[in-house]
Amino acid sequence: MNKIVLLPLLLVLGTHTYAQTIISGKIRNSETKEAVPVVSVKVKNSLQGDYTNDQGQFKITLQQALPITLVITSIGFESKEVTVNNNQPLTIELQPASILGKEVVVNASRFVQKKIESPVTVERISNKEIIQSPQPNYFNMLQGLKGVDITTSSLTFTTVTTRGFNTSGNTNFTQVVDGMDNQAPGLNFALGSAIGLTELDVDNLEVLSGASSALYGSRGLNGTLVMTGKDPFKYQGLSVQITQGVNHIKKGNSNDPMGPSPYYDWTLRWGKKVNDKFAFKINAQYTRAKDWSANDTTNTNGLGNSKTDPNYNGVNMYGSKTSVDINPFLQYALMNNPGLAPIIDPLLASPSNYVARTGYPEHGYLDENASLFKTNVEFRYKIRPTVEAILSGTYGTGNAVYSNDTRYALTGYKIGQYRLEVRGSQWFVRAYTTQENSGNTIIAGPTAQLINEAWKPSFVESTGEGWYPEYTSALLQALATGADLPSAHNAARAFADQGRPEVGSTRFTQLKDSISKIPTSQGGTLFLDKSKLYNAEAQYNFSEMLKVLDVIAGLNYRLYKLDSKGTLFPDHNGPIHVAEYSAYLSMGKKLLADKLRLNAAFRYDKNTLFGKPRVTTRASAVVEVAKENYIRFSYQNAYSFPSNIQSLQSTLVDYNSYASGGSDRLLNGEYKFTQYPPYLLSSVQEYQQTNDPTKLKQFSFNDIRPQSVDAFELGYAALIGKRVLIDVLGYYSTWKNFIGYVNVANTPGTNNPEAFKDHSTYMQYNIAYNGAEAVNTYGYAASVSVELPKNFMAKANFSSDFLQNKNNSQVNNFNTPNYKFNIDFGNAGLGKKQLFAFNTTLRYRPAYFYQIGFASGTVQASTVIDGQVSYKFREIHTVVKLGATNITNKYYRTGFGSPAIGAMYYVTFAYNVF
Repeated sequence: MNKIVLLPLLLVLGTHTYAQTIISGKIRNSETKEAVPVVSVKVKNSLQGDYTNDQGQFKITLQQALPITLVITSIGFESKEVTVNNNQPLTIELQPASILGKEVVVNASRFVQKKIESPVTVERISNKEIIQSPQPNYFNMLQGLKGVDITTSSLTFTTVTTRGFNTSGNTNFTQVVDGMDNQAPGLNFALGSAIGLTELDVDNLEVLSGASSALYGSRGLNGTLVMTGKDPFKYQGLSVQITQGVNHIKKGNSNDPMGPSPYYDWTLRWGKKVNDKFAFKINAQYTRAKDWSANDTTNTNGLGNSKTDPNYNGVNMYGSKTSVDINPFLQYALMNNPGLAPIIDPLLASPSNYVARTGYPEHGYLDENASLFKTNVEFRYKIRPTVEAILSGTYGTGNAVYSNDTRYALTGYKIGQYRLEVRGSQWFVRAYTTQENSGNTIIAGPTAQLINEAWKPSFVESTGEGWYPEYTSALLQALATGADLPSAHNAARAFADQGRPEVGSTRFTQLKDSISKIPTSQGGTLFLDKSKLYNAEAQYNFSEMLKVLDVIAGLNYRLYKLDSKGTLFPDHNGPIHVAEYSAYLSMGKKLLADKLRLNAAFRYDKNTLFGKPRVTTRASAVVEVAKENYIRFSYQNAYSFPSNIQSLQSTLVDYNSYASGGSDRLLNGEYKFTQYPPYLLSSVQEYQQTNDPTKLKQFSFNDIRPQSVDAFELGYAALIGKRVLIDVLGYYSTWKNFIGYVNVANTPGTNNPEAFKDHSTYMQYNIAYNGAEAVNTYGYAASVSVELPKNFMAKANFSSDFLQNKNNSQVNNFNTPNYKFNIDFGNAGLGKKQLFAFNTTLRYRPAYFYQIGFASGTVQASTVIDGQVSYKFREIHTVVKLGATNITNKYYRTGFGSPAIGAMYYVTFAYNVF
């Protein structure tokens, strides 16, 4: 009996011992002998394996008998197979290898494929490239990619796009972070790095140029940025990066009113694989510095300056948008004192004499303390070796400024994004929510106008007093004493401005704070936006099931809860709910001995604001014409529903001016355009100057509709001699029902054109609407990467974008130079020990025209050089980097009305960065 019991017990113990056989070891670089992290160590023909940690170590608990074969792979090294006959610790060396042409992308067609074989143009940045970059913020690296444009509105707010349509707050460019749409729920534009990945948690970035709606949904017409964070099962250990720098190196530059100021950026990441089933990561990043200042003094009302034009309104002067024709005040003065006729009659010979209130500069007015704090926590649990559950939360808060219809200073904004996902090797189910709080927002234009009205009203009809009556009286007095007209205007302004609170004074701050704390719906300038987004989606890859055809299908549901308390949307009576339903199908097939790959994708989208659903299609072909030489062709017919902002925005952006969506709910509902017709603002201004009613041109309006684009692209990519990678492309697109913006005005309460003579009696609107003409865009681009001996690398790219048949009545936001180029040169490891490294970049942009809601003009040409040199202390896993952006300190802008960007010099200490 005892033998019968003992036998199964021995079998169990034997099985247990067998299951606990552990293979461990360390992977190192064969040339430098340093540990190599994030190396995949897999048991051949098995699901078992591990990734090396930050010390290059791995450990595998075997589920099979020895001997086994380990398959070892890592980007930048030759793959290797090692036979293991016992459980003694291993030391394995990997030979460095070229990575050109071997980069893998996932998001070009949702299938894993080499970048060189992609059916559409896709640019990729790896975490190793981020480490080598001279840019202290990885997000700014994107501006060096082929065909990419950016607008920097603030040190912590950068907007990215491709194919020319470039503006701060671009709603036609999609940003995806770990599968989550990174848009602000209310404003609908991508939030840049505000809630993106922290510096140390980026695995890779992929930029899809041009229309990508077939796979990523409505509003991906200008491109998509896909950001992937690091898997804590792969990237383990504690990493710390500290950057200390200085910006505003003035040197007498008139573009920068500040002196040298410190820049701080501190980032931490901790990834931990607790066991084979559970891992987590914790990320935090804090950035703080004095922001760049927007101080363009170009007069938007004419050619003069503040001393020569009484109607002066500088691009970045706020408050001077208030402009009134003083002829009625002159006529009143003449009526009361006919003896003034010799002075007044010459003035009244002009149909109008417009005078603007005195504006305030941005410096000292808007908060210049730029800051960003973001944190992320993620837990991963492997239900089975191929099934994983992920729970993550990301939170960001800070201060930033962005440009749109005016400049907006966002102080203490808060964004949260939370995700639950379960994924297998062929499928995923994901749900997430994005929640925003606009914090305390200063809307630069109307806040300054209301400050002017608070300390001295422009005109009080009941008493006849005010700034303009005082100005007119002082003007006449100066002329009567013999002053010339320009001097008289300057004297009149000085008189009327007596008692005007200066920027930074106690009185000014009190007025600004009180006005900015009153909601826009109650006559102030405060946003109360707490909109939310809820999203659920699922995807399945049927390729293994079907065998003969690669097929991926997915479903997506999204709900926007627009909640601004009437300050951003017409939601006075409660939140507005907007839902979107989507389904997509992507298919691929290899033919002709795998030399030809065909892909097709279809997407169905329905938005509850619009009656008809839309179908997006994409077809592509990639043919290998010679070994590692590929020609690609793609066509996409993409639709985009107007964003919530383009449909429903109703925001005060100046004292009597609104940024407006183009839905009938607003045009006929809120603004009563049928009852009080709108006229083109340019024609109203012409009428004011000439007093000729025939100059007025009525604006024909319609309910806003979805826009579409037919996009074609032809490209060629090749790897030559394993050391040279080239990529060239050309594209052509036709846009229908293109959504742009138009400035109009009406006179609520009356249809009498005489009302347009008084600036305070009519309302202005910057309205999103569909242009009737078909708009064409086209361009071409080329890039070359050369891997040189001894770890040297050189890169260059050139791109060009053009707009045809634009609707001149629209602000189209096609803000890009006709051509631009970038050059990179660096070394990832100099010398025998490869301890030194450096990288330099050069970006050139010729002058180009830039349109934005509050101003349009020329952005001057710029040549920007960035550089860094670093040294690696291998024994303590530390890198010290000395770097600078815009080394020459020649200030430049990336958008009209945006800040002038000078140099920043910095030192970075990075521990365990890989």
